[in-house]
Amino acid sequence: MSNLLIFVKNIKHMKYSTLVFRSLAVIIFITGIAHLTSYASQKDNSIYNHESLTDADQEQVISEKSDHKEQTLFEGSLPEKNTNNISKIDDIVGKWKVTYNNEDFKGSIIYHLKKEGTVFNAYTYEYQDENGYAEKADGIKTLIIKKFNGVKGKGSYTVEYEGQQYQVDCQIDMIDKNTFKLSYDYYGYGDVEIWKRK
Repeated sequence: MSNLLIFVKNIKHMKYSTLVFRSLAVIIFITGIAHLTSYASQKDNSIYNHESLTDADQEQVISEKSDHKEQTLFEGSLPEKNTNNISKIDDIVGKWKVTYNNEDFKGSIIYHLKKEGTVFNAYTYEYQDENGYAEKADGIKTLIIKKFNGVKGKGSYTVEYEGQQYQVDCQIDMIDKNTFKLSYDYYGYGDVEIWKRK
């Protein structure tokens, strides 16, 4: 008889613990479904927002995100430098004069440097001969600064060699807020130009 009583108590105890575990399982299941539903709706909203953009807009969003990441990486990798004379990144915008003294051209070219989207582009603005006579330029894009943090920059520069034009990688180093050095090297053919604010 006592064995039967112990058996019945064990069954009652087993039913109670099974009920507790089943209740916990149901609660975990419901919570999981709620989280999954929440996650799925956020994902759908994100997809919906991107689907409402045109292909060009989507490419621009992706490009801006990657440019921002690259710029952050680029800026973070630069050594600290005294920037008392250099204020903001956009201060590079404006007209800049470069003096040349070679077989092809003796005189100066004035470039108009503009910020366009996330890059800075320099266009030819005016040609000046060695006597100071000026002629309006055609506005040809010559320099593209793709990464710039106010002190250093990287981009591409159009150089002419034996009648051909080439896009070469270049580096920008600000000397002060009115002067920067542009340097490039293309298969052993390189140069350094000093750009002065006009």
